[in-house]
Amino acid sequence: MSNIQKLRVLLIANRGEIAVRIIRTARKLGIKSIAIYSEADAASQHVRDADEAILLPGSNATAYTDEEAVLRIAKEKGVDAIIPGYGFLSENAPFARRVGDAGIVFAGPSPEAIEAFGVKHTARDLAEKANVPIVPGTKGLVENEEAAVKESERIGFPVMLKATGGGGGMGLITCNKVEEVREGFRMVQSRGKTLFKNPGVFIEAFYPAIHHIEVQVFGNGQGKAIHFGERECSIQRRHQKVIEECPSPFVERQPELRKKLGDAAVRLAESIKYGSAGTIEYLVDDKSGDFFFLEMNTRLQVEHGITELCYNVDLVELMLKQADAQLAGKHGLDGETLKHMQPSGPTGWAIEARVYAENPLRDYAPSPGLLQKVAWKDVPGTRIDTWVFTGVRITPNYDPLIAKAMVHSQSRDGAITSMRELLTQSTISGPPTNLEFLASILDDSHFKEGNTMTSFLESFNYTPHAIDVISAGAYTLIQDLPGRPTVGKGVPHSGPMDPISFQIANMLVGNPRSKESLEITLSGPELKFVGPAIVALCGAPMEATLDDKEFPLWESVKIEAGQKLKIGKTIGGGCRSYLAIYGGFPSVAEYFGSKSTSPLVAIGGYQGRALAPGDLLQIMNKLPEDFTSISLPEELRPVYKTNWEITAMVGPHDEGYFDPKFIEEIYNTEWKVSHNASRSGIRLIGPVPKWARKDGGEGGAHPSNLVEYGYPLGTLNWTGDDPCIFPVDCPNFGGFTSSTTVVKADWWKLGQLKAGNTVKYIRVGLEDALKKRKKNDNFLDSIEQAIKSGNGFDSIEKLQGAHCNFHEGDLGKAVVWKREGNVSTPQVRYRQGGDDHILVEYGNEEFNLNHRCRVTALENALHSESTPDIIKVNLYNTVGCCTTLLLHYNGSKLPRSVLVAHLQSIESNLGDLRNTKVPTRVFKLPLSFESKLQDEATQRYMTNQRPHAPYLPDNLSFVAKNNAFTPQQLKEIYLTGQFMAVVVGFFCGNTVSLPVDPRQRISAPKMNPSRVFTPEGTLGWAGSCMSIYPVDSPGGYQMIGRTVPCWDYYSYKPGFDNKPWIFRDFDILTFYQVSEQELDDIFAKFRAGKYEWEFDEVEFDMAQHNQLLETTNDEVGEIRKKQAVAQDEMTKAENESLERWRKEKAESQVDEGTVEKLLDDPAIVGVEAPVDANVWKVEVSEGDEVGDENVIVILEAMKLEIAVKTPDSVTKAGKLKVEKILVKPGDTVTAGGHLALLRKS
Repeated sequence: MSNIQKLRVLLIANRGEIAVRIIRTARKLGIKSIAIYSEADAASQHVRDADEAILLPGSNATAYTDEEAVLRIAKEKGVDAIIPGYGFLSENAPFARRVGDAGIVFAGPSPEAIEAFGVKHTARDLAEKANVPIVPGTKGLVENEEAAVKESERIGFPVMLKATGGGGGMGLITCNKVEEVREGFRMVQSRGKTLFKNPGVFIEAFYPAIHHIEVQVFGNGQGKAIHFGERECSIQRRHQKVIEECPSPFVERQPELRKKLGDAAVRLAESIKYGSAGTIEYLVDDKSGDFFFLEMNTRLQVEHGITELCYNVDLVELMLKQADAQLAGKHGLDGETLKHMQPSGPTGWAIEARVYAENPLRDYAPSPGLLQKVAWKDVPGTRIDTWVFTGVRITPNYDPLIAKAMVHSQSRDGAITSMRELLTQSTISGPPTNLEFLASILDDSHFKEGNTMTSFLESFNYTPHAIDVISAGAYTLIQDLPGRPTVGKGVPHSGPMDPISFQIANMLVGNPRSKESLEITLSGPELKFVGPAIVALCGAPMEATLDDKEFPLWESVKIEAGQKLKIGKTIGGGCRSYLAIYGGFPSVAEYFGSKSTSPLVAIGGYQGRALAPGDLLQIMNKLPEDFTSISLPEELRPVYKTNWEITAMVGPHDEGYFDPKFIEEIYNTEWKVSHNASRSGIRLIGPVPKWARKDGGEGGAHPSNLVEYGYPLGTLNWTGDDPCIFPVDCPNFGGFTSSTTVVKADWWKLGQLKAGNTVKYIRVGLEDALKKRKKNDNFLDSIEQAIKSGNGFDSIEKLQGAHCNFHEGDLGKAVVWKREGNVSTPQVRYRQGGDDHILVEYGNEEFNLNHRCRVTALENALHSESTPDIIKVNLYNTVGCCTTLLLHYNGSKLPRSVLVAHLQSIESNLGDLRNTKVPTRVFKLPLSFESKLQDEATQRYMTNQRPHAPYLPDNLSFVAKNNAFTPQQLKEIYLTGQFMAVVVGFFCGNTVSLPVDPRQRISAPKMNPSRVFTPEGTLGWAGSCMSIYPVDSPGGYQMIGRTVPCWDYYSYKPGFDNKPWIFRDFDILTFYQVSEQELDDIFAKFRAGKYEWEFDEVEFDMAQHNQLLETTNDEVGEIRKKQAVAQDEMTKAENESLERWRKEKAESQVDEGTVEKLLDDPAIVGVEAPVDANVWKVEVSEGDEVGDENVIVILEAMKLEIAVKTPDSVTKAGKLKVEKILVKPGDTVTAGGHLALLRKS
């Protein structure tokens, strides 16, 4: 064969695996490939692989069939040929003709050939003329029902009614009697008209015991054709192929049949001078071996790969060389050359399995969703044609094909063995797939014998080992222990909120304590166990039934296949329980080593979210044979109260920030838990704090404000005057003070706090905190030993009796060590944050890059090779900010004194860093000051949240005015300045930066309340810092413009270096201006994985920076004076606007005390917000009766409308009446917050 001569640029008019496969051959032949893609396919592999990728206009559903767009792109890019793959435009004769008319080669058969075989009844005529046997049937189309009945009776039942324009298994109905023909005729005619724009119907005899066998042909368009043997495609569901083989095991048993099939196929192809690859499909009778023409597919088949494996041919290469010959004026490949390519037979054996995202319990319906892990087993002879990888989303817009898994071996047995290994040892985590189903087919005796027909799956029984989620409960998450304490950078800690109940549940079922389980909040799911399982439900008392019979808590139970476990609402104290299942959930992927769900940032668990109806959870298929139920004695079960005493230590800011009398008041107050209580924050209601200072200095105007620092878990964080306990899904840094910090031994109690409970803090010192933790550990160890030994639980001290004899007066201080500063080194303080955190603080809370330099040096030293092993092993994480470094460590294994001594040693060796040079990167980022998405977000904010404020409707102008600049001067700051990344984290690698030049430092308040939606890539400003929003999210920073996002969940995009965050601490960001359209184009490249980050590796010279600070000191002072005047004016305007808005809200606001009082009534049921959101509509009124599926409120979050319905756990008990509406349109609500109260009738 000659080399490529004329074909230089190829456009692939398709998507998915076939586009990837075509690009592979184009690259081999040195042909430039141009891919097209829809927005939904931006992350597809074909977009990354192509030499160039063009985003299609229009909707995802119609993008790939937009002929005008495809042809326009082809002309603009100087394309020589268009190859269509299969589906979409591949068998569209008018399109093929338009391609040719445009002077471009259609890399496929001629339009005439497509038309000839595109109509099934004319295809039968062509086959008959070529002396190819056809299925007995009608001569042409049948015009009406009566004719259909008459022809069916002539042919003999059963018959198949077919839409003449149909394909892909659509437009077919099998009929066994006259009545079915009448009904089926109308249905097929209607489908043909709707799907294929052709209402024609013809009828063929239906053979129940039949093989579906096809022959691969290739013609040169000049009357010469060859074949590459046959493929067995009999295993089908709804006429869609599932597993294919080459060669056919049926044909292998009748060698003469291969020649007959092949000769007939070549005759048919040559009779119409077919050009390119095509497939002749036959029905072959299992008894006689007689075969009949079914149809011809005038395109590349999905399953062409197994023919390539057995015949050592590249069919796409032949198609492209045929197109190249056409471009060269030769009309096609040379006939003699093609003839010599005719193979004598197959070499070895190949099997293909089509791997789909589909749910076997929903009749194999497509299951779109996020692929959280894709890992193919490396088996010799394997070929995987796929378009996906970890992090890609299967969308509902297209066929849910994940991959074509192929194996090639010397024998059929070898191929089966290899395919079984591939299917059973590959991992695809995310939505349900058919991997296990495919593997089970390979184990069937009929398949092993090579005796499968098209009816095979009708009698094939397959049941997955899984749990079918019938209803999901209020908030059901997958969690494991310990979560992700070592990751940081905006990846939450996560893990179970109540680790005590969680671990006991796992121990009862025989799991490791850390195994992933279901965390159930307030009300639970209804689960159908499709396979047997061993389970235990532990935690807050909850209603629970198994097949409508009472189900015991704190006891291991074996559930049989087919049983339903229904978990209702909590009874009494506590709000969370844990359902442990033997073996956990093996198909759920790990993210940074954990399966825990962090729903706020869409990480981990099942699709990064709470469970939803229709989810399918795979469970272990083998259980212990010697199961014996184990029940934890009632006296050992934790007591779940409504009035909680929680042990806490002095927090990092207890001294110097609050009035000392108020610190005492914290411990003397019974705090009430607000209805705003979730995994990310537990709001408390109590006295207004008394502050020891007037403002937050450079941190902000309110005394609660600080320069950003790392947040200790369990701390009481003060957002203004409002206290909030930070549990495991809280942000890892922020700019608000933290006081009283819950010790780790009592974290489990935080997991059981619910609205209306009270909290009383019990202050302890470090020694007592660690002693209490040790008792908890001993309690759990004793239970585990008792279960393993079978010796009973009699000697175990109960958890509630594990109180320490606290040391009065030995309570510690907020500052555990300090050193005064001097000319060369800053002041340093070590502040405690519970029994697992130390906060190192430099200076006096001013934004100073000298301090950031020191933080970086300290952090690097802590993670160096010379660090003692005891610290290396037990230091979970560090959070470096502009002036602070938070250390999160295992306080039970690493004594604080050892850690502090090591920190002091490092500090003494750091010395004077004022003249040091710090390695860094200078990024050059695009910035558009115009954004329709930001404009829309602002408009929604004004409509739904707050209608008036000084920062509305133009954030940029407000920030400029707040700093005595014009809008243009503010833009110049962005375009000329350098911005130092002082901390990366919060959520999803949010990057907070500070202008290097003090003359460019500005200040702005956050929006109050925060927005419910901020577009990804938003460049915002609040306090003294700039922030890049990494993903679509809520947020309060003033929106200045947009740039490239800085987060990639699975780090597959260039530059992310196997981490989802792009920026590092001390990186320098610079910006250049682009138009909104230019930024949209950059976003398209970013989403497609084709954006290349621009940065230089440099050293940041602290000496030069300090010289800048000195020489600009006076100028900076003048700027600050002007800013202070402007900010006073804007603060006054904001206070007036805020007061007016609050007054407007207060007129319709429901008193929180009223809410809590009503919630104490057992007849009251709360309707809760599933996510942080804005109230869009209230669909009911007080006094209304509501039942099952009634929409109560419609929320708006992230531009999505979320209908919140009557809780399914109570609707079956009868009608409910709306007692109280707690929100109105425009209100902002948090996940778990109450929207309305319903009364049971």
